[in-house]
Amino acid sequence: MTAINKSQDVRALGFTIAHCLILGGVLCGSWLAFPAKTAAQTKLAEPLPPKLPDGRQRAFPTAEGFGAGSLGGRGGKVLYVVNTDESGPGSLRACIEASGPRVCVFRTGGTIVLRERSLVVRNPFLTIAGETAPGGGIAIRNGDKQIRPSIEIVTNDVIIRHIRLRPGPHAVRACCSGGLGMYSAAAKDIMLDHISASWGSDETVDSEDASNFTWQWGIASEPLLRGGPGKKNRARNMLFTKGGNISVHHSLFAFGQFRNPLIKMKIPGAVADVVNNVFFSPKWQYVLSFGDEWGHIRANVVGNYKIAGENLQNDHMVHLFDERGGGHAIYVKDNYDEPYRTQPGQDDSLVLAESQRGSVSPQAFNAEAVRASGPEIAYDEVLAHAGATKPQRDAIDRRIVEDVKNRRGRLLANDPNDVGGWPELDAGIPYQDSDMDGISDDWEVANGTDPKNADDAKSDQDGDGWTNLESFLHFMAGDTADAASHE
Repeated sequence: MTAINKSQDVRALGFTIAHCLILGGVLCGSWLAFPAKTAAQTKLAEPLPPKLPDGRQRAFPTAEGFGAGSLGGRGGKVLYVVNTDESGPGSLRACIEASGPRVCVFRTGGTIVLRERSLVVRNPFLTIAGETAPGGGIAIRNGDKQIRPSIEIVTNDVIIRHIRLRPGPHAVRACCSGGLGMYSAAAKDIMLDHISASWGSDETVDSEDASNFTWQWGIASEPLLRGGPGKKNRARNMLFTKGGNISVHHSLFAFGQFRNPLIKMKIPGAVADVVNNVFFSPKWQYVLSFGDEWGHIRANVVGNYKIAGENLQNDHMVHLFDERGGGHAIYVKDNYDEPYRTQPGQDDSLVLAESQRGSVSPQAFNAEAVRASGPEIAYDEVLAHAGATKPQRDAIDRRIVEDVKNRRGRLLANDPNDVGGWPELDAGIPYQDSDMDGISDDWEVANGTDPKNADDAKSDQDGDGWTNLESFLHFMAGDTADAASHE
């Protein structure tokens, strides 16, 4: 992170409490105290500076953390997704497997069923703009013989927003039916924003060797206890191994007893930044956990909120696996961990078992900035805004959020139909786009571009560093003050 001149107003630069903790209290003075403001006074779409402190362009106005500099498909071609077929012309697979910078723009809502193979992102510079989907939005599920993640990323500079991943159980004795995986040291500079992921047979989301990525404003919920032959006592939401520089913030982890996430890093000097997440389950074993199997762990755990339902078992928020003696150094600050730490004045280390508190670091570790609030405000914001909310939340996420609010529900054994199954998502009617540049005619007229000239999609009308197409996508995703309302 680039150093800041002490005379600068850090708030004007978009920095907040978490940054003060990471950059050092001397830069922020008395402002380190959490401001007294209500959830009603906070806004998801508060714009950040277009440039990151190191000069890179931000992926979009609300992108934060280690993946915030992802290029995605900036300046590339627009490829329409016009059907929910597993493959073929006009499919999501056709866009993903194309080469060169590209943006997948959806002209239909609905559910894509993968019966044969994953959607593998091998070519870099891709944006999957789920916020453009009409109707009920886009979901992806696996058939019962599909035993890989629905989406696999093995390359750099990928942005995925407002997609629902609902893989479901598998009938094959193999591992595993998942939602999203990042598998390669080449998988870096990745931004995963407003993704809803449920019903994996092991972890629903995982990575191996990936680095510099962000999971933000997502929902990971209801991983299956017994999602396939030989799978028992699972219910694991998320696992990140070997890579490093990982941001997980403003997300809901619900009904997963393990791995929310489990993080094991390998890159020397790497940091995991876990900020303002909400954790809920009727049974907690190793809620948020770190393992030193491949190397020393350095992590910030700030402003998170953990509660339980039936309290069948209720471990501390943070657990450390001492596997090969690599060691842990964990900075913990202002977390709410019921029943262990529920008052602001209590010792921050109470979120770990007493035997593990010797691994608490007195100082935060340097990480790409993430705006933070107190845990109570984070709880309200996450439940209001997390997951695939464009064009609207589906029935699954609405049910999950209500269950968290009411502290009810149980771990899901193996059949999504027990909780309502996969909803039918309406195809909807796409917006008018005469020049097929991905931008709606209405937006072009309102913003002074030509709805009959596709070339202006790659221009930068307002000089903010984002193309006109990107500015339109920000509008559709709810990043700006004039954001589109689909509901």
